[in-house]
Amino acid sequence: MKKGVLTRIEADEKVIQVRMDNVEKNSLFVADIFKTFSKHGVNIDMISSVNFVEELRIDFTCEEDSQKQLNEAIQEVNDNHPRISIHTYKNVGKLVVEGEAMRDEPGVAAEIFDIFGQNQIPFSQVTTSEISISFVLHSKYIAKALEKIKEAIE
Repeated sequence: MKKGVLTRIEADEKVIQVRMDNVEKNSLFVADIFKTFSKHGVNIDMISSVNFVEELRIDFTCEEDSQKQLNEAIQEVNDNHPRISIHTYKNVGKLVVEGEAMRDEPGVAAEIFDIFGQNQIPFSQVTTSEISISFVLHSKYIAKALEKIKEAIE
């Protein structure tokens, strides 16, 4: 990876990952779910979705500090939408790599995936923008991932 492409590499180990399965493929339905989390004061960070034939799977992250509000929101979503299966995962963290130069530099994600693969670092969620990539990893892999990415850019 070219030097200077990544200007920020950091991790947040106080994260909860939420996975919702069997979400109806309807924007109003999805909006209602996220309004519920908002109403309970859950500040959602990463959001990703997978389209299946009949339904969606939506993953998101929030801060550990929101556990109480998250539990209340999940209960309300379960009450209002019993078809949805909701799972929460603790002991995860978010690793972010960022740099303005990523906008014009192809292959940054490929290099990070290669670093993870070469070092047996699994991830459970990834989101991107033009200038950043965020990964959800089990907490036990965060330090190793940070170390290996930093080695690759030095």
